[in-house]
Amino acid sequence: MATNADFEQRLHVSPSINELAIDHFAERPRGNDKQPEPDLEHVALSGAMKVAREEAHALVALVNTVHGDESQTPAAAAIQVATAAKKTGERVAARLLAAQVTVDATIASLQKATFAPLPDADIGEKFDTQILYALKTMTSDERSEAFNEAFETDDMTIIGSVLRAPALLSGMNATEIAALRHRFQQKHHPVAMARLERLKKMRAASDVGGKAFVKLVQEAGDTTFANGAIAARSKRESVLAAHQQQEV
Repeated sequence: MATNADFEQRLHVSPSINELAIDHFAERPRGNDKQPEPDLEHVALSGAMKVAREEAHALVALVNTVHGDESQTPAAAAIQVATAAKKTGERVAARLLAAQVTVDATIASLQKATFAPLPDADIGEKFDTQILYALKTMTSDERSEAFNEAFETDDMTIIGSVLRAPALLSGMNATEIAALRHRFQQKHHPVAMARLERLKKMRAASDVGGKAFVKLVQEAGDTTFANGAIAARSKRESVLAAHQQQEV
C-alpha cells in the first residue's frame, strides 16, 4: 500500500525568489550624499518579492509536513497540498502582478518624458519641416557639427525636430538617431535615465523570480497524483450526491 512518504515531493526554493535580487539595483548613496529618497515602485516590487520568498518557504514546509503525516491517505495529502498551493499561488501572483503593473507604467512614463525635447514654447514645431530638410541634405560630418553646436548652446530646436520625427525625414539611420537620443537623455535627463535603468533591471529580476515561484507552485500542486486524487474525489462526491437524491 502506498504511503505519503512515497509521494513526498523534494521541493527547493530558487535563489531568484528573493527581494535581494531586486534590492541589488536600488539607488545607493555616493560619497557624503544623504540616503536617497525611497523609490515607491522599488519598495512595492521588493515587498511583493519578499512575500513570494516567505510564501515559497512556507509552501515547501507545508508540503513536507503534510506528506510526512502517515495518519492520512496519500490522496488526502495530495489534495491538501494542491489546494494550499493554488491559494498561495493566487495570493502571491496578485501582489506581484500589481507591483509589476505599476513599475511598467512608471517605465513607460519615464520613456515618454525623456524621448525627445518638447517643442519650443514660442515657435513650437513651426520650423521642423525646414530643419529636417536641411539636415537631410547635409553630410554626416555637417550634421554632427550642427548637433554639437546645438548641445553647446542648449538649443533643442534642431535636436527636437530630429528626435520627434520619423528617421526617414532626417536622412539619418537608426544608429545615428539612437546615439543622438542617448546624448540628449544623458545631458538633460540624467536622474530620470538612471532611475529608468534601475527599474528595468528590477522588473527583469521580478520576472525571473516570479517564474521560479510559479514553477514551485506547479511542482507542489499540479502533480499527476494530485490531479488524479482530486478527480477521484469529485467523482465520488458526484456519485454520492446522485445516490442521496434517489433516496429522497
